[in-house]
Amino acid sequence: MSWPGLTTIDRIAECEGDTLGGEQMKISEGLNIISTGWIRKPKGFRVRFHKPTETGFKVGYSPPLDDAPMASDVTARRYAWKLWQATQKEVEANSPEAIYNIVVVDDLDRPFPSYATGELERYNPNNFDGRNEKKAKKDDGTD
Repeated sequence: MSWPGLTTIDRIAECEGDTLGGEQMKISEGLNIISTGWIRKPKGFRVRFHKPTETGFKVGYSPPLDDAPMASDVTARRYAWKLWQATQKEVEANSPEAIYNIVVVDDLDRPFPSYATGELERYNPNNFDGRNEKKAKKDDGTD
């Protein structure tokens, strides 16, 4: 069925017989639904990374797990980006000081996607299987 000139919302409303007097929700009701677990707000952010060892790698965090996390994912993402920029020479030389798999994680240690792209960003990717993955794409740092 076609409704020329009507938007998708208009078509949905017409199908349901909805008018301005239809079902409504106050903002406070919507916020209550959100606060009960539909959307979880992380309690902080850290940058997780891997450093090579003689037997494989060790996992590190910045700030350390004993310190307070960063309050903003934007701050954590910018910090991760700067770590990536600062460790390029070490990674290219396979130095023991290299930092790999730099990623922003939430308070549950889950990688946290970028709000701007919705994608997970991992800098200096390495599977520690003898071959490095493709280097992370260059970024202009305007997260």
